[in-house]
Amino acid sequence: MAESSPSEPTSAEALARLSDSDLRAVVLDNIEASDTARRGFNPADIAYALQEGFAQLQERLGAVLGSYRELPQAVDLAVIALMENRDSAGLGPFLILFISALIVGGLCFRALKPLQSRLFGPVAAANTPIDLQQKCRYLGAALASDGMRVAAFAISAGLVFLILGTDEPRDRLAFAFYLSATIIMLTVTVFLRAYLCLEQPAYRIPHMDDRSARALFSTQLIATFLGAFGFFTCSLFAVLGVVGDAHYLFLMLVGTVLTAALVMSFLINRYGLVRAITAGSENGARTRLAPLYPWALMALAVGLFAGLVITGLLGGQALFGAGLFTLGALTYWPPFDAALAAGARQYHAAGNALHGAILRVMRLSLGVSVILALILVWRFDLFGLYGPVGLGVTITRAILQIGFVALIAYAAWESLRLHLDKRIAREQAEFEAQHGDIGEMEIGGAGMSRLGTLLPLIKRTGQVLIATISLMIILSSLGLDIGPILAGAGVVGLAIGFGSQTLVRDIVSGAFFLIDDAFRQGEYIDLGDVKGSVEKIRARSLQLRHHRGALNTIPFGEISTVQNYSRDWAIMKLRFRLAFNTDLEKVRKLLKKTGLALLDHPEVGEDFLQPFKSQGVIEVDDYGLVISTKFMCKPGRQFLIRRYAYAAVQETFAAHDIQFSRPEVRVAMEADGVETQTEAHTEAMTKTTASEAVATVMARRDTTKPQSPE
Repeated sequence: MAESSPSEPTSAEALARLSDSDLRAVVLDNIEASDTARRGFNPADIAYALQEGFAQLQERLGAVLGSYRELPQAVDLAVIALMENRDSAGLGPFLILFISALIVGGLCFRALKPLQSRLFGPVAAANTPIDLQQKCRYLGAALASDGMRVAAFAISAGLVFLILGTDEPRDRLAFAFYLSATIIMLTVTVFLRAYLCLEQPAYRIPHMDDRSARALFSTQLIATFLGAFGFFTCSLFAVLGVVGDAHYLFLMLVGTVLTAALVMSFLINRYGLVRAITAGSENGARTRLAPLYPWALMALAVGLFAGLVITGLLGGQALFGAGLFTLGALTYWPPFDAALAAGARQYHAAGNALHGAILRVMRLSLGVSVILALILVWRFDLFGLYGPVGLGVTITRAILQIGFVALIAYAAWESLRLHLDKRIAREQAEFEAQHGDIGEMEIGGAGMSRLGTLLPLIKRTGQVLIATISLMIILSSLGLDIGPILAGAGVVGLAIGFGSQTLVRDIVSGAFFLIDDAFRQGEYIDLGDVKGSVEKIRARSLQLRHHRGALNTIPFGEISTVQNYSRDWAIMKLRFRLAFNTDLEKVRKLLKKTGLALLDHPEVGEDFLQPFKSQGVIEVDDYGLVISTKFMCKPGRQFLIRRYAYAAVQETFAAHDIQFSRPEVRVAMEADGVETQTEAHTEAMTKTTASEAVATVMARRDTTKPQSPE
């Protein structure tokens, strides 16, 4: 049986084993740490720490730069380590095997070329207009197919080495390093070809001409070659024994060459990059800041390299790969984002709201994805897996959470808006097709459907809920306790409820009116003091448009009764005054015949629910017999039908010699001892009064009176 390992000493036992000097050192360290924590923020401490860091950096930089004499010898030692214990053939078999693996991988890569056309089909003709949606599909298919081709290249090349290679560790390491560099080169190549669409410029998403695209492709590929093979050569040398200051100096030289190549690439392509991020944009911050974009990339390349070098000199881990990924993301993301923004504006201008919203969500998703990728490559411990979470990690985590919340909230907002706007537009179109424009409706015209009335309220309520929930989650992500906020909101809401009972009454009354379906948008209602068509319904009030144009806003709490003229049916009664000697039976038959004729009228016939008919004599006055007629029709059509009914009755009565009675004034007077009776007929439309008739008769009397001799 194996002997059990001794147990770990306890804290008391470890403390008892310390000498007096060690114990005093521990106590002093604890006292110093306590004093530092008690002092808190102190600019002097920060300045002292910076001075120490600067001194250490100066010392390490001098040591690294001073090792330049050792660099040739270190490279010779690496070559010797790679060549020792080999036969006379040296590196020949390894190079042949490596080249053979690359050839086999290249053949597999080329053999899968038809996969590209199968994924996105035939390419459109040169003169065929291609929208942004087709370009995005082309880019996605190109990246997917080329990604599978790169994977096939890597697998086939690796299998060739595994089958034909030796067990020599140095060869396996060299093959792995340089195959990785080749795969990186190939990956960057296929990405740039898909991104810049060198073979199919019509599908290019960034706004670049062919010359700028090819210049960017060439210069970025040269920089990638220098970086990939340079850094993997440094890694291989480190494995072969080139370590220490000489190795770091070699790494700095490779980084310097790569940084210079990137700066030259940005300098050469500065005009193309500026055009790419400003094409199709309006005059704004993007247009004003665009000329600084390539210079910012140059400064970022130099700054990242300097920062990574300083980090390595101070003993930290220099993430050169993260720096290169950051430069690549900030080089290719803004032009792509600018193209998506321009496409969204074009779709919006063309009335295609759905595609515009999809592009806006894509922009936000792409931005969040880039931020997440940058966080991952810079190895931020977002979940505290490797130790206590610092301030930087907390801020980064909050930014990432806010980005995800904003993405989900915006997607939900746009989905709700697009869906409900589409339904509202459909309801509006159906209403206008059936009833015409609301502004031109007669009194009592039928309103929109109940769903069409409630959809705007549902839309606003949903948007308020999305905004409120998103704000609460964002505040929680920032470290704020939303419990007191919610409690305070409840107290404030209770206070508002007590202090603003009218507001609460309006909102509650409006909810019950809508539940009862008392009115809908577009319906004509009478509230007692005001009347009109319902134009808008809000949370606490509604707006009525009077048929003469006035707009009235009425809080729901002030509505006691609602008289709706737009539901189910409407009855219109018309009155006609006829002479005393009129044949009533004949009139009844004529009116019935007129009603049947109106049922066949091309404009109003289908609006009748009950035909136009006579109700007989309802009144006898001083001027004649008053006959009432009525008809039942669809609400809002009664006024149009009334015009046609009046015209039809007048035409029918005129054809059958039936006269309407007219008001008349009879004046009796004596002239030369003979009683004379004069009838003064006055038309109702001219409204001639009895006094005017008397004046007329007197004037006639004066003209007929015999003149006395002089």
